[in-house]
Amino acid sequence: MTTPSSAAADRPGQVAAPAAAAPAPEAPRPRRSPARLLRRVVVLALLGAAAYGAWKYPAEVGKAWRSLSGTGPKAPPAPPAEAAGPAGPWDGSLRLTEAARAALDVQTVEVKPQVRPIRLELLGTTEYISDTLTKVRPMFKGRVDKVHATVGQSVKKGEPLIDLYSTELAEAKSVYEIERIQWLYDKKLVEIRGSLLQSKTVSQQLYDETKNNEMKNHQEYEVARDKLLVYGLSDEDVERAEKESGSQKARLTLRSPGDGLVISRDVAVGNLYDENDTLLVIAPLDRLWVWGNVFESDLGLVRLGQDWEIQFPFRDQKVLGKVEYISNRVDPATHAVRIRTSIPNADGEYKSDMLVRGMLAIPPVSGYVVAPRTALVVGDGRSHVYVQAPDDPGRFERRSVSVAQETDDRAVIAAGLKAGEKVANVGALILAQMYEDLQTVATGAAATASPEAN
Repeated sequence: MTTPSSAAADRPGQVAAPAAAAPAPEAPRPRRSPARLLRRVVVLALLGAAAYGAWKYPAEVGKAWRSLSGTGPKAPPAPPAEAAGPAGPWDGSLRLTEAARAALDVQTVEVKPQVRPIRLELLGTTEYISDTLTKVRPMFKGRVDKVHATVGQSVKKGEPLIDLYSTELAEAKSVYEIERIQWLYDKKLVEIRGSLLQSKTVSQQLYDETKNNEMKNHQEYEVARDKLLVYGLSDEDVERAEKESGSQKARLTLRSPGDGLVISRDVAVGNLYDENDTLLVIAPLDRLWVWGNVFESDLGLVRLGQDWEIQFPFRDQKVLGKVEYISNRVDPATHAVRIRTSIPNADGEYKSDMLVRGMLAIPPVSGYVVAPRTALVVGDGRSHVYVQAPDDPGRFERRSVSVAQETDDRAVIAAGLKAGEKVANVGALILAQMYEDLQTVATGAAATASPEAN
């Protein structure tokens, strides 16, 4: 059996067709790059997020699509932050349109006159009143035999404090007795010769000499008596002196001249002391001094007679006083001036050197005004406010002010503002920055200091 190909080959005059070629091997497929795979993953993630958002928030997604596609309503253009002023030199003021003020949320408030007193807080301490301190000292040279009081002890008027022994005291008592005896003799002699003079028994000259001697001896007697009183003897002690004998004349007990507390003792038994030595110091407790510290910046607010409220730590009660003294010296360490008042202390409840907190009431001052503290802006080392023009709500003027006192929410202005004017209390920092920008453009130089909220 012959195949067609072989048959064709056997036919004369015909060329046999070539045999079919074998199939070529398949070429390898190129590999995908990592970047291409990452892009596909990101696209799939975005499509998934869009689908979830359309299912979860259909209204918001539709609004965003209309905005992007331009099919939704168009928003009106934003108003300019600052209206352009007239051409020419800058007059130093800010001009804002009504829309700009609303966009910047600039708000104003009317300045009020000061009606409430300024309450100035002070820190201070208590102290015994030095004008009423009693210093116990001997008025003659003597020896201390016994001390009846010590530091911190309360004493009453007339209570014994110190027993002294002194030969000077004994001598003074003896002189007193001699002068007393001589005066009493001369006094009796004058009475006798006076009666004799009436009967013409003695002459007028003798009587006059006797009278003169009596007056002289009486004067010397008074001097001797006064010396004992100066030494610290009472009238009773002086009267008893003539009955004393021997060493009793050399003894004296110093007694307390009043009620108080012994705050100092500088005496020892057996030592000799004289009038130059202070043995005990007694402080009366019925009143105390209170000292407060006023800083230099607040010194102009303080006046004599102002009310001063004293608050003691850990106590509910308050004590009222008045400013009685203002020092003329500034403490170089604290740069503060000390002021003083006195308070009652009948029960001795308060002690010296206690820490106190005082509140000084400064009466309102005519011409002072009150503004919100947020209206103050500090720049260039000064305090400024932005005042709204009364005839143009869109115009603001920067004005320097003098601040008398600042609290958490308000500021008392001493100069620079008048009651009834309006200042920016919200948005003052924005106005300050706009002012600095305009100043830079107008002067060609940057501002020297950036504004800070006060």
